[in-house]
Amino acid sequence: MVKKKARELVLPIIHEIGDYTSDFLKNDEPRHAFVYPDYIKHNLKHQLRDYQKQSLYNLNYTQKDANVASRFNQLLFHMATGSGKTDVMAANMLYFYHEFGYQNFLFVVNTNAVIAKTRENMLNVQSPKYLFSQPISIDGMPIELREVTRFPTNSEPGMIYLRLTTIQTLANELQAPRENGLTYGDLEKQKLIILADEAHHFSAGTKSKMDQKNRAWEYVLDRIRQSNKANRQLEFTATIDLNNDFIYEKYRDKVIFQYDLKEFQNAGYSKKIARLQANSDDNEKMLTAVLLSQYRKRMAIQAGVPDFKPVILFKSNKIKVSHTFYRQFLTIIGQLTVEDLGQFIATQLNTTQSSTLRQAYAYYQSIDMGSLVRELQRDFNQSNIIDVNDNGNKGILEDLDKFHKLNTLEEPSNPARAIFAVAKLSEGWDVLNLYDIVRIGEQPITSTQTNSEAQLIGRGARYNPFVYEEATSFTRRFDHSTPELQILESLHYHTINDKKYIDNLTKSFEAMQLQVEDDKDFDILTTTVKESFKRSDVYQNGKLYYNDVEDVPESEYNGLAKYGVP
Repeated sequence: MVKKKARELVLPIIHEIGDYTSDFLKNDEPRHAFVYPDYIKHNLKHQLRDYQKQSLYNLNYTQKDANVASRFNQLLFHMATGSGKTDVMAANMLYFYHEFGYQNFLFVVNTNAVIAKTRENMLNVQSPKYLFSQPISIDGMPIELREVTRFPTNSEPGMIYLRLTTIQTLANELQAPRENGLTYGDLEKQKLIILADEAHHFSAGTKSKMDQKNRAWEYVLDRIRQSNKANRQLEFTATIDLNNDFIYEKYRDKVIFQYDLKEFQNAGYSKKIARLQANSDDNEKMLTAVLLSQYRKRMAIQAGVPDFKPVILFKSNKIKVSHTFYRQFLTIIGQLTVEDLGQFIATQLNTTQSSTLRQAYAYYQSIDMGSLVRELQRDFNQSNIIDVNDNGNKGILEDLDKFHKLNTLEEPSNPARAIFAVAKLSEGWDVLNLYDIVRIGEQPITSTQTNSEAQLIGRGARYNPFVYEEATSFTRRFDHSTPELQILESLHYHTINDKKYIDNLTKSFEAMQLQVEDDKDFDILTTTVKESFKRSDVYQNGKLYYNDVEDVPESEYNGLAKYGVP
């Protein structure tokens, strides 16, 4: 069968902007010239990275010319997980406020978890995740962001109004108007910007023509956008499937910026990712993760990194399984003895195929085992373990009682070191100091589920900008340094040693362009062979011999005979 050649994805806006930029640089013409403005630079807590500035440049290209801006009323930012889409949103809000006088912003997403996270990002000035500098000021005027349920008829100067809502709530509200709620009539009167986060959810109806519910969601956003010709819809996602014909046709002339996961990783904005696969049982796997996590912490202390607190996520597929292993984990840590731990480390050192674990176990054999046991029992006691275990249908942030703990894991005041959860690492959870993801209670899973696993790993790989030698970096620093420092910038995914599962997971990584290394001290090479050869006696019963190659010192070559010359 002839393999179908992959279609080249032509994205006209990006192509057009690329041609314009090339002409601009060549001819030095000031058309639409855009310099990163001070009103954005001075009002964001995080300075935009170069690729984020490029996204702003692209946006400006589509909006500055009043004659063509109306054809760019729906735009998609396709950006890798962890690349700072929310920072770009904040910059876009300031841009539209300053350049065009927009004061009304409607933030729409699929889950309450992202709403809660965005409220912290955009509105809670006390939150460590707040994105703006304080106070916000543009052209000498103080600016206030105010959350509203409906946009005022008469806007106050210096005010940016923000409505945060799920698409489900918005659709219900517009279809059955209630007091103080939004109506289509309200939305026709004033121009607004729709900020549609995790926008791949709003195209499920396009992708599957049978999905009537999600088609209705698309219709709601279309109607809001079209109710006023000045309205703009800015969509953000990391996982849009442009290889789907229906999705591609919808977005081909709407993608304004694309920054994929491969680019993001190669630029050093993520942790390095390593896969740890072993035949260990779940209890051994949990203890292994704890020892690796604590090794990271000790290496950080040794390197002089302050407040370094690596977190482990123990991920299960069923609530009952997660509850069981949560209790087992507390028992294992609580009953840990010097003798048992010493024996475990010695056994693992002789059997592990992981170069990183061998490095950690060798280190542990050189220290006082009693102090290590006390340290593990202190750091991983019950008060430092978060048991989420939601109903499996919600995201990890849906439990609002645990939201604050989960959303502040990087803070030194938050002592949590491990999380037990059934839900996937959900959209909106942007924890930076997650260093180990451990699958426990494992069962065979489908390729669809390995796609979810790959997305989980991609989210966990966000870089942790810790302080080293009095400097903070937002990209990796230790790619060519010692293993003791490299481990501070590495995420490990602990999983089973099952060939079919690993093959499916590898395909999921490739589909996402997620670069994952196998943490072994040898390489596995694979190839395909003919069926006729598989049936041969050589293949069925033959032996393969491999000769060790030894370096011979130059001093041995003291005559021509040593080179094989008679």
